[in-house]
Amino acid sequence: MYCNIKKLLLVLSTLAFSTSPALAKNLSASYLAKFFGPIQERSIAENREYCGYFGLDAAGKLIATKPKRGRADSCSANPSDNMVVVFASYHTHGAFHIDADSETPSSDDLEADIYEEVDGYVATPGGRIWKNDWDRGRAFLLCGRNCTISDPDYDNQAFPTVNNSYTLDGLYDRDDMSY
Repeated sequence: MYCNIKKLLLVLSTLAFSTSPALAKNLSASYLAKFFGPIQERSIAENREYCGYFGLDAAGKLIATKPKRGRADSCSANPSDNMVVVFASYHTHGAFHIDADSETPSSDDLEADIYEEVDGYVATPGGRIWKNDWDRGRAFLLCGRNCTISDPDYDNQAFPTVNNSYTLDGLYDRDDMSY
């Protein structure tokens, strides 16, 4: 009985920790740049999105799922059974392509994070890293061009200037632009 109470208290403290602003500090731009590095290399080489989740295990330790290979323009993964708390998704945008403005999260990316009620981290072909803040309904640039591995074929002039943040309506507008 004592062991079960101890486990329950651990889970409750983990849940309390997961909703605190301190958790966001664990996923700093420098941490994410390193985390995304090898995933980006593979994503760019194969021109496929890779995705997964960040969470906390029963001991309150930060864990991430193994990156799952998606398609050229989408990816779907499941959280790990070892995650007591799931607090963020992550994915890459594959290689640069002149027909796809992938230097910001798409409206679909932000909508999915809002629906799941988790933040989202997105790495782009230009090496930018974004945070989708589901609660605020907004995407924020965490670090700019070449923050993490970028596609050597990336053309910085191919699409409109990238802003530092976007609302969902701003992402809809960017999605609707014709190039």
